[in-house]
Amino acid sequence: MIYYYTIDNNYLAKQDTIDQETLWLHVEKPTSQEINTLIKDYKLPKDYLTAVLDDEENSRSEGLNQQTMKKAALLLLQYPYEIKSPSGFQQYETYPLSLIVTPENRVITVTNYSPSFLKTLKNHHFKPNDNVPEMNILLEVLWQVALSFNDCLEQTKDHLDSLEKQIKVSTQNEQLYQIMDIQKSLVFFDEATSANLKTLTVLANTELFQQNHAFKNHLHDILVETQQALTSANIHLKFATHMNDTFSSVVSNNLNNVMKILTSVTIVLTIPTIIGGIYGMNVRLPIAEWPNAFWIIMLVTVIISWFTIKILKKKNLL
Repeated sequence: MIYYYTIDNNYLAKQDTIDQETLWLHVEKPTSQEINTLIKDYKLPKDYLTAVLDDEENSRSEGLNQQTMKKAALLLLQYPYEIKSPSGFQQYETYPLSLIVTPENRVITVTNYSPSFLKTLKNHHFKPNDNVPEMNILLEVLWQVALSFNDCLEQTKDHLDSLEKQIKVSTQNEQLYQIMDIQKSLVFFDEATSANLKTLTVLANTELFQQNHAFKNHLHDILVETQQALTSANIHLKFATHMNDTFSSVVSNNLNNVMKILTSVTIVLTIPTIIGGIYGMNVRLPIAEWPNAFWIIMLVTVIISWFTIKILKKKNLL
């Protein structure tokens, strides 16, 4: 599906069809016909458009070393996308996003999944500046990609903090599954932000961005945000790894405590069982003929059980 946008009153305005005012073409889940149409209309290499169909495609750039835009240039970045993990918990994966700048002064973005930041981008106010409109759109898309990683990392941090509070009482594997999903997300973030940073650095070193002060400043902010996301992903990944080890130890220790208590309770309950079994035999037994034999046996049983409980508590077994 192809969506067309222009800038009207400093906001993105959706168009029904393409015209001379169109600045941005956003393509989601492109069909073969749409790919062929874009290739023909803008003389694009096919892999500029089909790269997003491969979820494992890595960040890269092509055609950036041009003094004047004689052919389309490509930036292929990765962005986070929320999914449900096989274990049923929240997880993030990263998918490729093609950003193409054409000689016709248009920006084309292609993705196989709808980015979460797209809605924010549509409501963004483009402040008047000296940049050409299509470059404002490109820089804002780059900014939203970088910002989306930090937003997802913030949510991941809150999730980890919530799990940390459950460590003391955890005796189940559910928290371990959640941490495993978080670790997987953070591995994706770490690799994606690292690759994005390299690609954006290549863009920053192009002649176009080096000569244009406004472009350079905007891209510097994007690079800083991407570097921050990379650092945060590394920190949270280490924290999640340590938390996973701690959770495993706590779960094992809690289960050991439960088994220890159950074993001690079994020992205490065995005492009246043994005494009751002995005095349940059909043979002559001491004090069996006494009128208060039952209460004496009960008292002895309680005393022995009480002493056993005291000994177990003293040894921290109950």
